[in-house]
Amino acid sequence: MMMNQSLVATMSPDVVIDRLLVDGGVAAVAREDLLTGGTKQRAIIPYLQQFMSEGATAFVYASPAPGFAQVALAHSTGLLGVECFLFCETHAGNFHEYALLAETYGAKIRACASLDDAEREAAEFTSEDPLKIKLPLGFGSPDYISHLQRALTLEWTHVVEELGGEPRALWLPVGSGTLATTFREILSSSVTVHCVDVRVLDVNDSRIRRLAATQGVVMHRSEQMFMEAANVSPPVPSNAYYDAKLWPLVKVQANHGDLWWNVAR
Repeated sequence: MMMNQSLVATMSPDVVIDRLLVDGGVAAVAREDLLTGGTKQRAIIPYLQQFMSEGATAFVYASPAPGFAQVALAHSTGLLGVECFLFCETHAGNFHEYALLAETYGAKIRACASLDDAEREAAEFTSEDPLKIKLPLGFGSPDYISHLQRALTLEWTHVVEELGGEPRALWLPVGSGTLATTFREILSSSVTVHCVDVRVLDVNDSRIRRLAATQGVVMHRSEQMFMEAANVSPPVPSNAYYDAKLWPLVKVQANHGDLWWNVAR
């Protein structure tokens, strides 16, 4: 299958940078909330097309209730004309609004009582059909990360040009750790990566422990449980269960010139 370069470019436009007043001065914010699928969409088309070149006809994903990757996947599979099956953790017994948004892009959604149940049911669903591909949490596979590294390397060049220099610190939410791991790989050692664990995974999960042990990473942990919405709304549209939980830390601890990467709305 030939790579649709026009579609790849459309899904990864130049990042939009705004400025916010913080206690330490003026910080920058990457407005990834302006993308239909947030940052995750920047690498997903070539990632899915790799599987499609081998005959894949459907993609399956187990999603945390407010996870935005489910939206990125549903939007992308709709553009590519392949099926999408989402096993969605419910919130208070109901589908989260992001699962319902994914459904509008053509995804078939199934309710699950927990993320563990969603992972198990998704694995069972794909176990006997090699053409249905189950994707890992946060798309945390080497192939996806490779595509994401390429996309974010280009975007970082744009960020540095826009800001007139490299920020000293980057602030990121951490769910599966895929984005933070990718950024740490592509950034120079002079950039400190502040990671805010929003408690999708247990603190002893190997992905969290590995990230916390990485040089140049400072880990923070949200005081709120994952399924608790942020107490304070930031000045840009943010996922209340993910990105918005960074704002209290960014507001108080970020320094002049730092960059907050607002992954999704």
